[in-house]
Amino acid sequence: MNNIINLTAPRNYAEMTEKQVRYVANLQIKGNKEEWIWTKCLIRFTGIKPIGGNSEVYYFAKKRLKGFFSMKIEETYSFAKTLDFVTKRYVGIRPMAKIGKYRPCDELLRDITFQQYLDAENYYQAFLFTKSDAMLCKLMATLFRIPKTEYSNELTYKQIKRMVKCSEAEKLMAVMWFIGIKEYFSDKFKYLFNRVKVDEDDPSTAPDMLGIIRNQVRMLTEGDITKEDQVLASPVWSALSEMDEKCREAKEMEARTKHL
Repeated sequence: MNNIINLTAPRNYAEMTEKQVRYVANLQIKGNKEEWIWTKCLIRFTGIKPIGGNSEVYYFAKKRLKGFFSMKIEETYSFAKTLDFVTKRYVGIRPMAKIGKYRPCDELLRDITFQQYLDAENYYQAFLFTKSDAMLCKLMATLFRIPKTEYSNELTYKQIKRMVKCSEAEKLMAVMWFIGIKEYFSDKFKYLFNRVKVDEDDPSTAPDMLGIIRNQVRMLTEGDITKEDQVLASPVWSALSEMDEKCREAKEMEARTKHL
């Protein structure tokens, strides 16, 4: 007799559908505890259905499975904890396919300019510090555009009216996506982003990531203000790669200086 029950669930956000991400967002906006969210995701994503239990064991049913099966409470928690990434690590998350007529930029911002990225970062940091819905909608309007239109702040402000109509879950999904991008960038451009240790959960001080990056812009222009427009119009990955390299060189120079 085969007593093995195969349960399949995503291992990270890259393996999740938009519908699954929306489910997580809805759980989060309700203020549920992390452990509860993991358990609810385990049940939803594996397709199991709780049918009862006691202080030691839970009983579940599963589609195409006759009868039911059981898991000890500690086993259930252990399986649920494999989904802890849904509240802890957002790398790999993909944006919503569309918001009305607006479409998202590339999931890792590979198709936008450095200026557009700086604007998005500015609105994100402002949202973290103020919790302002207006700042969140500006972030969304920066990341979702009408296809084949050139980026401009003027268009961003026009698009805000549509972003305001998004549900709370959709707004949170946009934040989750941008957090995932920042986590990826911290790994990809480690010298640049590791220079700044910012506690974004600290409400007492506004994060200064934007100020740090502006300093790096001055590094890219080498003090020549006539080059600033060219730098801001460059692809964001090219700009970040160059800044990361300069930070690496600065760190190595600092290390050599300490040994003199």
